[in-house]
Amino acid sequence: MRALLADIGGTNARFALLAEDRIGPPVTLPVAGFPTPEAAMAAALERLAPGQRMDAAVLAVAGPVSAGTARLTNAPWRFAEAAIAARFGLRHARLVNDFQALAHALPHLAADDLLPIGGGAADPAAPMLVLGPGTGLGCAALVPHPAGPLVVPTEGGHIGLAPTDATEDAVVAGLRARCGRAGAEEALSGRGIGHLHAVVAALRGAAVPERDAAAVVAAAGECPVAAEALRHFLMLLAGYAGDVALAWGARGGVFLAGGILPRLAGTLDRAAFRRRFEDKAPMAGWMQGVRLSIVTHPAPAFPGLAALARAG
Repeated sequence: MRALLADIGGTNARFALLAEDRIGPPVTLPVAGFPTPEAAMAAALERLAPGQRMDAAVLAVAGPVSAGTARLTNAPWRFAEAAIAARFGLRHARLVNDFQALAHALPHLAADDLLPIGGGAADPAAPMLVLGPGTGLGCAALVPHPAGPLVVPTEGGHIGLAPTDATEDAVVAGLRARCGRAGAEEALSGRGIGHLHAVVAALRGAAVPERDAAAVVAAAGECPVAAEALRHFLMLLAGYAGDVALAWGARGGVFLAGGILPRLAGTLDRAAFRRRFEDKAPMAGWMQGVRLSIVTHPAPAFPGLAALARAG
């Protein structure tokens, strides 16, 4: 079987070829550079397998999937399994949520693909949870089952934020005024870092330039506003991860993925992050037993997409 695998976010689309049960090196294309996903797929195939036919395609998309159709939450692409299969002469095409693919990948990640944050031990009979900020904020669960693991994609990135002190109350109020609603994704995403920077600047009365996520991270070492915005981002993310761990009973482990956090792993105050993750009285003792890790695999969706392709 030869299958085209794709991990498609709001900014970049990554493609790889599954052939002879091996995943080849990925090709990354900008979503904004192509009018449709089919156009990007054709360009990727020209690079990965020119002149060769595929048997199948499995595409992970950063948005909800329903009845064989999908759309990106943060970009204008729309998808239909039937149209993709017909366009490329495939036996079948499958669309899944991007974090659904990441959840399928969890059993295939090695110890070298993970950076532990604190203690805890994984319970193999309990749910595993993967979440993370990128262009948006994704979340999915893998629930063990005798017939094989059940993966549940969610739209948990849009639940409300939970501030824990007066400072965070003011930040969340500022987000609400700026965005209309203080949903988690409005803070815990690439654009969310920019929102937090603008809110902190307004609360401080500081005259700083408007910055996107990359500029905030770059300026955090010298600009107090950028440093505070990044600190709020990390602490709110840790609290959010703990909240959804409680909601899912995720004693199988919580895995932090997405395009942003792995880049911050080298400078992350892991002890402070872990404390905020566990700060769930009266359930702090329960939280101490939950394993928490950053996914450092450079393309973690592809092992999950390959597993889905093999399963048909």
